[in-house]
Amino acid sequence: MEKSKLVPFIRHNLDILFIGLNPAKGSSENGHYFSVNPAFWNQLYIAGLITKRVDKLIADNIVFGSNVINLNGWEYGITDLITEVAESDSRKIKPTDNDCRRLEREIRKYRPKTAIFLHGKVTKTFLPYLGLKSVRANHGRIGKIMGNCPTMFYSIAFPHGNNIPSLMKVKKYKEVKNCL
Repeated sequence: MEKSKLVPFIRHNLDILFIGLNPAKGSSENGHYFSVNPAFWNQLYIAGLITKRVDKLIADNIVFGSNVINLNGWEYGITDLITEVAESDSRKIKPTDNDCRRLEREIRKYRPKTAIFLHGKVTKTFLPYLGLKSVRANHGRIGKIMGNCPTMFYSIAFPHGNNIPSLMKVKKYKEVKNCL
């Protein structure tokens, strides 16, 4: 494991905050989120959350750093449950209550309309931290799970490297799009 070079794209007035487990090594080395495999960007495009296909090497700057190709000019951001460690093998990642507390503070501070857990381990760690039962990866809409916080939560499986078909993930992204 190494220290991540990625800086989260998180700010006020986000329509969607994507929440990964931690930055991948390749993404950290490239200096851009989801820059190794284009699956995430392709799923957002097919679902209609972005209006143009994007080059994976600069997509995060376009989609999270601006809203020029985001549907309806919506604002998107990204962070991770664990922001400081770059590792591609999620089995080596061990989230702690401190990680959950930091994420909870950020969500309460920035109050995104929607937050999407992008990894089963995020869902399996964060929901029990809040005292809630976990849901499966690609569950879809979870609900408003944090008291005094208007954020609607979803669980959508990681874009690649699992046995959930891409079209099932796209279907969940379309549900998010239709609820915004």
